[in-house]
Amino acid sequence: MNNRRGFMISAGGAAAATVALVKADSDEPKTPTLYLHGMVWNRQLPAPMNDWLVRLDAKADLPVGDPPAEPPPAFGTLGDDFHDAVSSRFQFQKLTRQADRLTVTGVITESKTASLVGQMVRIDGMLAGAAVQGLTVTIGESVFNGAGLAFIFKPVAVKTISWSHDD
Repeated sequence: MNNRRGFMISAGGAAAATVALVKADSDEPKTPTLYLHGMVWNRQLPAPMNDWLVRLDAKADLPVGDPPAEPPPAFGTLGDDFHDAVSSRFQFQKLTRQADRLTVTGVITESKTASLVGQMVRIDGMLAGAAVQGLTVTIGESVFNGAGLAFIFKPVAVKTISWSHDD
């Protein structure tokens, strides 16, 4: 496939292959999923944290129902492209959404820096459309501020998906 059309057909096939089928069941509530991405920093912290530009990526299934069902575990990663020691994974312990305020608390479960394992993580911000304004990430006692994006995916029931392409 040396031409643009061939590439697009191949890419379309790959995209179609990644479609997830959701079992159609009207009695089963569909759990929305929150995807969160952000960048935070704090130049006032002592070295080396004052040079960290922390990237945050997280995923959580939001509870539904009244009372809400217990969601499956949620998780996230922290990283910095320049400072490898920041690289960590954390597990959510609690996710709260009150109106537009999102608060997540958790604990670092794995890290390239042993002293970060077990540290508490708190993520707080205001949802404004797809933006997270006033994003604050607290790692242990260190507070980082910045901005982020949030996307809430609401699954729909799919009975049949059919896909084909003609060359």
